Amino acid sequence: MTAAVLVTHNAAQWLTPLLDSIQAQSSPISEVIVIDDHSRDGTQDILIERGITVVASASTATGVTRIAQNFQLGVELAHAHEYVILGDHDDIWHVDRVAHQIQVLGSHPLAAMVASDGALIDSAGRSLEGTVRSTFPVDQGWEQWSAGTQLRYALRHSVATGGASALRPARLPSTRVPPGWLHDRWWSLVSLAGLSLVVDRQPVIDYRISGSQQIGLHTGSQQRSVPDRLRRLTTQPSRVLSRYVDLHHELRRLCATPQLREQLSTPGLLRAVMSD
Repeated sequence: MTAAVLVTHNAAQWLTPLLDSIQAQSSPISEVIVIDDHSRDGTQDILIERGITVVASASTATGVTRIAQNFQLGVELAHAHEYVILGDHDDIWHVDRVAHQIQVLGSHPLAAMVASDGALIDSAGRSLEGTVRSTFPVDQGWEQWSAGTQLRYALRHSVATGGASALRPARLPSTRVPPGWLHDRWWSLVSLAGLSLVVDRQPVIDYRISGSQQIGLHTGSQQRSVPDRLRRLTTQPSRVLSRYVDLHHELRRLCATPQLREQLSTPGLLRAVMSD
């Protein structure tokens, strides 16, 4: 069985094309689970008219932690499904998205997550140049890299966009997302630590770029230089320390091999910060 997990907030203007694209999938969705974050614009009415059960957000956090906790709740509610397709409230799914991502996960028996690409559209649905990976690139040599090199790269660069990703929750050792992390970033690291992330270069959604996005391509920081990363050690010490604790203590224990655990040791994390 396959579930779609969506998080909505004042999404009424975007919901109809999104829900139409989910309904039109060549491989059907068994259940749509929506965590609504206190919408006040008719979002819930549209969902209820479609027969979709709406679960109210219970998060008291703010920013990225709130978004991550909402998606974490949705995935936990979808625990009975073999596949969970993640979706943002303003995107449009390509008709074969579900079939494609299930096929990719099925061809990698140990895979817990597939991170696909997305075509770009503007707020009116018009096509734009490039794809999501134009902002969040993954090196063309990724597939030939060792697991340690992949993890080290992902510590510096986001390799997954949540709205274009899918999970096999039973393969994830933990769906908990520590405070301060986005769900897609953390789950991709968890999957890499467990040798279970597939980077897929196929666009599976139309990714909408609009001024109302709290998290979007404009927030990308892929090109942060080594001096910039070192500067953060002094300008944001509490945030850097919190991330070190999450990586060194929580993610490290999930690593499948000693070589991956070494990447999350203190020397390994320092090497990641110092690498181009």
